[in-house]
Amino acid sequence: MEKINDYKNEDFLLIKDVIEDNGYKMTTQRREVLMQFIRNKEEHLNVEKIYDIVKPKGIGVSTVYRSINIFVDLGILKEFRVDNTNYYELKMYAKKPLHIHFKCEKCRKIKDITDKEVIFKYLRINNLLEKEYNTEINDVDIMFHGLCSNCIDKNNIN
Repeated sequence: MEKINDYKNEDFLLIKDVIEDNGYKMTTQRREVLMQFIRNKEEHLNVEKIYDIVKPKGIGVSTVYRSINIFVDLGILKEFRVDNTNYYELKMYAKKPLHIHFKCEKCRKIKDITDKEVIFKYLRINNLLEKEYNTEINDVDIMFHGLCSNCIDKNNIN
């Protein structure tokens, strides 16, 4: 069994508790699928990418789909769709998560926007919307589309 560093082990144990508290077993296959998300927290993974990684360990694509569906249903993973592909990432455990992405239209990479000033400005807008419309917003997904700095530089060279 793979050794993992302390923060990854803590993440794994917390998530394992959620899974088992909801009546599921932490099978070897589920563990392996889950570990891909823990190891690759900064990436946006899809089923095909996970399957390519776990396939050599004898884990089938249907097991990957079932595991991911369980993790989404339990609130462990967040699912979002870009160009007819579902991507998944570990969900932030905040009352009002805000997730901002940028997708490069040329190289197709997806990046998280983590600038605190941008996030705080949006959260102020979020609060105004809640007050104005007497609602409670629990989750927000924002996807910006354009060219990343690498692709802009490549366009300027040509």
